[in-house]
Amino acid sequence: MLKKYLWLMGISAGAFVVSVLAHNLISGWFGIEEPVFFVIAVFICPAAFLVGAVGSIIALIKR
Repeated sequence: MLKKYLWLMGISAGAFVVSVLAHNLISGWFGIEEPVFFVIAVFICPAAFLVGAVGSIIALIKR
């Protein structure tokens, strides 16, 4: 279980960077405000990272 939570943390951190870059590139190239990658970067990724961090701590304590 610990490995799955650590993977979740890593993937959410990477997805945050990709979403921020995609949002900025799309907004810059097309001149429109793009909400999908913004919502992913601001709400989804931090929540997933928090779940992974708390899950990792609990898995370490139970181990």
